[in-house]
Formats: sequence, C-alpha cells, structure tokens
Amino acid sequence: MIKPILIFLVFSFSLLHSQTITNSTTKVMEVVSLDSKGNDPETLWFMLEEDLNEVEIKSISESNFSKFQWTRVFIPGSLYAKKEDYSSKKIVTLAKWIQFPNDQSTQYSLRLGIINDRDITYLNGHLIGQTGLWNATDPQAYDKLRIYNVPSNFIQHDKKNLLIVKIQPYFGNSGGIEQDETLLGPTDKITSRFYKDEFIKLLFLTIYSTVGGYFLFLFIRRRKDRENLFFALFSFSFVVYNFLRNQLKYEFGFPFLEMKKLEYMTILLLIPFMYHFLRTLFDERYSIFGKILDGLQLGFFLYFAFTENIESFSFLLSNFVQPTWLIYVILIFAILIKHLRKKERRAFYITIGITIVLMAAIVDLATNRNYWVFPRIMGYTFLVFNISLAIILANSFVKLNEQVEDLNKNLEKKVEERTDALNESLNQLQILKEKQDGDYFLTSLLIHPLARIDNRIPEIKIETYVNQKKKFQFRGKDGEIGGDICVVGTVQLEYGDYTVFANGDAMGKSIQGAGGALVFGVVFQAVLSRAKSSYTKSRPPELWLKDLYVELQSVFVSFDGSMLSSVVLGMVGKDGFVYYINAEHPWSILYRDGVASFIETELSMRKLGFPKNDHYFQIKTFSLLAGDVLLIGSDGRDDLGLGQEEEEFRSINEDETLILRLVERSEAILPGLVQEIKNSGEITDDLSFLKIEFSPEYPRMSLPDTIRKEYLEIKQTTKQGAYQEALERLVSLMQNYSHPTFYALAGKLHYQLKNWMDAIENLKLASKKNPVREDYLFMTARALYKNGQYTDSVIWSERLFLRNKFHKQNTTLFMHLLDQTNHVDKKEFYLGFLTTKEI
Repeated sequence: MIKPILIFLVFSFSLLHSQTITNSTTKVMEVVSLDSKGNDPETLWFMLEEDLNEVEIKSISESNFSKFQWTRVFIPGSLYAKKEDYSSKKIVTLAKWIQFPNDQSTQYSLRLGIINDRDITYLNGHLIGQTGLWNATDPQAYDKLRIYNVPSNFIQHDKKNLLIVKIQPYFGNSGGIEQDETLLGPTDKITSRFYKDEFIKLLFLTIYSTVGGYFLFLFIRRRKDRENLFFALFSFSFVVYNFLRNQLKYEFGFPFLEMKKLEYMTILLLIPFMYHFLRTLFDERYSIFGKILDGLQLGFFLYFAFTENIESFSFLLSNFVQPTWLIYVILIFAILIKHLRKKERRAFYITIGITIVLMAAIVDLATNRNYWVFPRIMGYTFLVFNISLAIILANSFVKLNEQVEDLNKNLEKKVEERTDALNESLNQLQILKEKQDGDYFLTSLLIHPLARIDNRIPEIKIETYVNQKKKFQFRGKDGEIGGDICVVGTVQLEYGDYTVFANGDAMGKSIQGAGGALVFGVVFQAVLSRAKSSYTKSRPPELWLKDLYVELQSVFVSFDGSMLSSVVLGMVGKDGFVYYINAEHPWSILYRDGVASFIETELSMRKLGFPKNDHYFQIKTFSLLAGDVLLIGSDGRDDLGLGQEEEEFRSINEDETLILRLVERSEAILPGLVQEIKNSGEITDDLSFLKIEFSPEYPRMSLPDTIRKEYLEIKQTTKQGAYQEALERLVSLMQNYSHPTFYALAGKLHYQLKNWMDAIENLKLASKKNPVREDYLFMTARALYKNGQYTDSVIWSERLFLRNKFHKQNTTLFMHLLDQTNHVDKKEFYLGFLTTKEI
C-alpha cells in the first residue's frame, strides 16, 4: 500500500515541479521526439545486426561510425517486418545521434518506449540503463516502457551524442523498440508526462471498477437478473486486463511471468462475458454455438493456468483463440440486430457503444501484432460503452421513478377513500381490471378497421354478424373482444371483379384470440392492398386465392403452434361461382328453396398455423343459383350449453345438424337465426356469421329448342370425324348466338384440327363463361402446351391442380411443364401435395 502512495506523491510533485520550471527565467529544453518521421532520413535510426561488446561500443565515434554495416530503420516499430528477416537473428544494436543543449544544470532522461525484450543502453559508450536479465530463458519485460536518467557527466553538450541500445528479443517473430514513443527531455517533464498518462488510465479503470461493483450490487439484490452479474464480471476482467497492461504494475514488484500469465487468462474471459451479458439481457437462448465456444475458452483457460510457456500462450492466442472471437462477435451482433429490428432503444445504444469498443479492440489487436505503432485506446473507448449502459439505466430509473410516483398517488387515493384492508384490495383489483379493459378496448379498436366489409359487386349481397363472448366496459363504453372475425374485400383480376371473404376463428379466449384475429386482419388487408399491382391483376382466381392462403399460413406457422385459426376463405364473382377453402372451420351451409344443407362432408385441411398444412391445400368450388344463400359461421353456432345455468352439470350440444334446422326456421335471416340459437341454448363461445346472397340482375341464358337441335346435330357430325364441316356450321351458328358450350365445342374442334391459337381463344372463353367445367381448364392447358406456350400452360394446369389434384392427366402434364420451365421450387412445393401412389 505504501508504494502506490509514493507513486501518487511523486506524480503530484512532478506536476508542481514542472509548473515552477516553466515560470523560471532559465531557458529549459523542451521534450524532443526521437521517433522516425515518414521518409525523413535524418530521423531514421541505425541498426547493426551484431552483438557489440562494451569495448567496441566505446570505440565508436563520428569518424569511424560509417565503418560499421549500419542499416536505416524506423523507430518505433518491429525490426522484423518479414519472416525471412528474423530467421536467425537474436541480438541487434540500435544507434541514434542526439544532441543536448549547453545547460549543465538540467537533469535529462530518455524515454525509449516499449522494448522487446531486454536491453542495455549506452550514451557515448557509458552504461545508462539496463532492463532484464541478459541471455535468460524466460521473458523479462517485453511490454515495459523504458525511462533512463542520463548522468550529466556522460553528456557532450553542444556536440553530437551517440545513443546505443542493445536489444535481445524473446519472441522469434518480433523485436526492437516496438511501441510507444522515443523522447529526450528534462527528467521532470519526462517523468510527469509518464505518470500523468498512466494515472489517467488508472482513473478510467477506477470508473470501470465502480461500474462493475454497481452491477454486482444489483445482482446481489436481485439474483434473477443474471445480466448484471455477467456485466460485473466483464467489467472486473476488463479492469484487471488493462491494469496488467499499465506500466505502473511494475512498481508493485510482481514477477513478470506471473503477470503475463494472468493477463493471458484474463483476456480469455472478456468476449464470453460480453456475449453472456447481452444474451441474458435480451432473454436469448443459450445456443449450441455459444456452448461450443465456451468449452473451447475453458480449455484454453485451464491450459494457461497450468503451464508456464509464454511463447505457446502467444501462439495459441494469435492463431486459435482470437479467431473464435469472430464467432462470438457474430453471435453478439445477431442478438443486437434482432432487437434493432424490433426498434428497442436499449439495443440501439448498446450497438453504438459495442461497435466503438470493437473498432478500438481491432486497433489494439493490430498494434499488439505490430502491424502499426499506435497508442492503446481500448481503455478510453470502453467509456462509451459504459455511457450507453448508463443511458439505459437512466431510462430505467426514470420509468421506475414514474411508476413509484404513480403508485404513491394511488396509495394516497386508497388511504383517503378506504380505511380497511379489504376495501383497499377491492380497489386494487378494480384498477387492474380497468387496465385490462383498457387493453381490451385498444385491441378492439385495432381490430375494428381491419374487419371491413367492402363489397362492390351488386349481384352479391354480404351481411355479417359478430358477437364475441368476452364483454367489457371501459370508461363508460361497452365493448367486446374475441377471436372471431369477418372480413370482406373486392379485388380486380383479369377475369373480372371478385368479392373476397373470410370468416375466421382464432384459437384462445379474449386477448389471445383477439391477437390471432388481429394478425389475420392485418395480413388479409395487406394482401388486398397489394392487389392493385399489375402482377396481381393478371393472376387467375385460383392462384390469387392460393397466394392469399400461403401468406396467411406462413405468418401463423411462424408462431410455432401458439397461434392457430380456423377459417373459410374464398372469393365469388358476379356469376355466383365460388372458390373457397375450409381450414378446419365448421361446414358451410347452403340455403336453397327453403332447405338448408352442408356443401361439405369431410375435413380436408387443418387450421392456419399447423406445420406442413400447405400439403393438404385444396380449392373447392361451388356455383350459386339465383336466390341462394351461403352461410359461413364459427363453432359458436354449435357449442350451445343445454340446461339451466344453476344446474351443476350441463351438457354441450353434440348435434351438428341442429344448425340446419335453425337456419330453416329463420329462413336464413341473420337476426332471426341468432335468436333461434339463443332460444336453443346458452352461447358458450364467440359467434360469427358471414352471409352471402346471390341475386343476379339477369337470369342465366337458355338455348331455344331450334338452336339446341342444331347444336346437337353439329355435335353428332363431330362424332363422325367431320371436324372441318362441323366447325364451319358452328361458326355460322355462333354469329347469331353466344353460349359457353359453343365456345367449348369450337375449341375442341380447333384442337382436333391443330389450330392451336383458335383452340386456345375459344377454350379460354368457354372456361371464363362456365368456370365449373374442369375439362375446359385441362383442354386449355393442353392447347397451350401444344402451341409451345409453356408458361401460360403452367398457369392453367396449376389452376386445375389446385382444384383437383386427382385429375391424373392434368397432374402428369403439370409436373412435366414444371420440368420444362425449370420451376424447381414450385415442383418441390407441389410434390408435397401428392402421395406416393399419386406421383
């Protein structure tokens, strides 16, 4: 303890002494740099690749100096820049001519920087300093900064003085005056400059120790916050490492080898502690890569602890340990980037701080490897990282203070309004409920604009009903929240306008279900908003519906099963033809001529969010007639509690056909249907309905008997193989009458005659006017394939595949087309739709 105090007193005295000298009238020599400067030959040092003895050194003068084989070198810097330079060299001699002013009253000193490893220094042939035991097998002081006092009787004033530094390196790949700076000046200035620099570094380390102690105190008070422990360990390791790089460590008399060994062990802890600090701060899992890296660092740590070979330490650190730090850095920035995307402010501050620290570490690493001569800056830049953490803590304290103030206000109100503990508890529960209702209210406000009903097709009438089970009241406003949602929108495609509809039921009650409905509504509206692009408008309805489903599925599956949703998703045109999918939703109901029936009979797809659900994807179709009503509803329509509320045991309705009878009683009028459901039992779940009523402006056209008879005659002609004659008669008939079957027959005749363009045109028209016919889709795809239009053929074949994957001819054609057009990803995607037998 006495020696550090003496150092501090010497430092203080040197500062005072330097101030008194500057105020004197005597002209004092300023500190002069002896460093080499750029390409100035006058500043270069001389190097001799020989071990001169004292007699030879004393014999050197200005007259015989050039007789030695000197080479010019840059100082400071490693003397061995290339591997071939140090293959057999051990001892070198450096020389520099310097000049002192004619002031014999001033005590002068030399600062020779950091020398690797031991040195003997002479001035004008006289020994002025020596560090390290010459020819020792162990390293002596290869990171120690040398400062030697120059006795006045050794100086030749107003003449050139010869400075000789004999150096014996320890490592085989470096040596010389490698770092820091070489200076000549008054002893008080050299000394005060040295102690001022080192004490400033210690001051920073004191700050870092305080920060580390503070975080350790936080961990002791709150053990579950392990990020505080890891940062405290990181700070203490950083302080120990930088103290072992500080020149004042030599004032304590510790063995050099033990200090370097501890330094190597400490540096192994820095990056892992930083990784674990960020990992626990952001609640990230302990990845397998992190475990492997930590195992490697532990192995190196134990090796350093039980061995004494510094040279092997340096080799392992440079060639094995430091490359593993790059992986740590990747893991660290992966965590930060992940939370930057979430726009977390603390991740932003930490990223700035750690980037600056990382850049400083790279500079210091290059300095240690002698790529350049530059002061160590890591100890200073680490302050930026501490400041970033201080900002985070300050924000936390402000939030905590606000919470405390808010709590105090609430407590004051409770004291004023309540006098007993029971009433205080009830008040607290009321506050919590209000906050919860506030969350419910906000969520319901978010869902409301997403559940828009935007139908622009007059022939299609849409009506919806949504009644969420969870009811609440927030600041005098009634509200409800749940997982049911009805959304209707309109898209313009190449084949006309379509009303897109969805009735979804997200898994979970109240806020969990509302979260699923919110996600569903956001994705649905996002897809609708993109439907204005030219690419989307060119998509057929089957492919557009598939794209919508795939996007919804990809979002829900990303929640790893924690968010699922049943849904009926579809689209209908003004012709009443419906494309839809049912993902584990209750079966849709058709109300026609006073009779209600299910239009589905089996489950084909799982809920949105189930993995590999794409493989079960299938588009179903249905053609509405004039006056038809299509009712789509959630499972709240069936989950009715039977019996009185006060009864201990109540049963849940298990008759899935009950809803059909209720639809018939209410004649598919939604208010009446809901009332019928309430009369039949207690509604125990969210309830929603989406009603689609088809009311075409004009009835579907039927052929007159004479035209039908002529059409049948033409068709009979085709059976006899007279395709050209039949086509001519059909073209003549089509000039006066238009009907889908005419276009279909014309397309088939052109196909037989190999008139591919005409066949394609007529088959496309037939499919557009009568979309229920799957054979029209297949014939169009075949005609396009025959005409070499593979890209268009893929689209038509894909449409049929999505509607009916069991159409073997089309499936074979589709897979062949995917090979022809190099759609590797698409083929891999659709192969999952098929079983082994189907392939």
